[in-house]
Amino acid sequence: MNGRELKTTVGSDSYTLDGKTYRWRCGLKPWKYGIAVPARDLFEALGGSVQWDGKNRAIYITVPVESSPVPQRVAKTALPVRLAFIHDERLWLLDMDKPGAEPQLVPGENVDQIIGWSGDGQWLAYLRRASDDKFSEDTRLWVVRADGQQSQCLDDQPVVRGTPAWSPLENTIAYQTLQWVDQEIWDQSLKLARLENGKWVNRTLLGRTERWFEAGLAWFPDGQSLTVSWMGTDRDQSEIDRVDLNGKCTRLYALSSGATGNSEGGLYTCKMRGLKLSPDGRYAAYFLGANSESLNADGMTLQLVDLQNPHSLLTLGDALGYPEWLAWSPDSRQLACITGGDRVASTNKRLKVVSIVNSGFQVQDLGKAGIVDSRPFWGNNGQCLFYARGQESQAWLEEGRQQEVRVPGQQIWCRKDAEERPVTAPKDTQADYPLSLSPDGKFLVFERLDWFDQGSLYLLDLDDGQPVKVLDNLQADPGFYGNYYPDRVSIYWTSN
Repeated sequence: MNGRELKTTVGSDSYTLDGKTYRWRCGLKPWKYGIAVPARDLFEALGGSVQWDGKNRAIYITVPVESSPVPQRVAKTALPVRLAFIHDERLWLLDMDKPGAEPQLVPGENVDQIIGWSGDGQWLAYLRRASDDKFSEDTRLWVVRADGQQSQCLDDQPVVRGTPAWSPLENTIAYQTLQWVDQEIWDQSLKLARLENGKWVNRTLLGRTERWFEAGLAWFPDGQSLTVSWMGTDRDQSEIDRVDLNGKCTRLYALSSGATGNSEGGLYTCKMRGLKLSPDGRYAAYFLGANSESLNADGMTLQLVDLQNPHSLLTLGDALGYPEWLAWSPDSRQLACITGGDRVASTNKRLKVVSIVNSGFQVQDLGKAGIVDSRPFWGNNGQCLFYARGQESQAWLEEGRQQEVRVPGQQIWCRKDAEERPVTAPKDTQADYPLSLSPDGKFLVFERLDWFDQGSLYLLDLDDGQPVKVLDNLQADPGFYGNYYPDRVSIYWTSN
């Protein structure tokens, strides 16, 4: 309780709490159904209080509330890593390149999501909610300098989660806003926020339209245009457009009428969500969603299309709609993805690799029976594929086991030249998740969870296989339905 450790044995008249020995009033006793644990003794030993209400025959237990331990830097030597992470819904920065530097708190509460570092590593973008309601859609786009200074809100309108994206060429962020105007009209816009002469200015690329944007957008590699998807209706098809920096739209792809399904029953396909463009901008991967978020949570159809030849289309089957589970190789010739339906992410999730050969698609299923995969990403030369892999598990769904990691013993694996090998070795009660690879491919940053929501950050030297603990008491967020962990840590490599 509250991070304290109590040790004792059945029948003992004493216990050890945080390294000190105390005497029980009662203690643990054998019982025909197992072990009898004295609740009053136990809770009072851990700093709580127990009161008996004889009139109502009720027991009231009060547990002291303590704040979560603040993450602490462990490795004191200089490392080429700049970190941003969320702790207790607040943003922290840590420049590991400075020996002895400690985590720095950025002013502001209700931090909802980290967008990531700018290309030059000088700015971090993130979202903050305007209220304490974790399900509120009233999120605003913020930036802060790498030194923790000049945190500022870039737009006074709510920003759609999952849409802000840094330009690949300059300090410019594309994002979508969605604003309630009156009882019937939504005002939604596609906007840019750009750093000009040291100041952030924003402008609208596409203003209020009759059609709805679907959440998600992506930049083309030239930084001169981006893709957006339009939500379909029971009358209109879902479409992907290219939008240049003057707001001019060019149609790239329209979902065929046969793929939308029958709208007579009220359900139909209307969304192309989580757009992931290949680095050369030619191919797009996306999830087909219905007009039912409950159905979408159980899985959506994953598709891949050649934007230069829209008739070249590949359907990969059911998948959970997490963009973090889609990864293009640097040469745009391979897509690694996780497929498998059912909203519980710790079972039935398989790694697949799509190779593009002579403008055609070839699919290789790398999954294994009884094994669950997640979070694939490529090494910078495209020769290595990293991913998380472990035994399927639903044990955490059992009563009293919700604190356990979702996939006990989950390791990080590396596939190279058709050979697979684990590169981390957690304990059976831990789980590892890959986060980032250094530009030279020598170091891997990963998260090792001890509990479903807490662990440590490590830096692994891939040459000698020795991990170094970088940060302790790191919070994790399992998101929804199992071992899907949206990024709460953003990494910028300061050298290499």
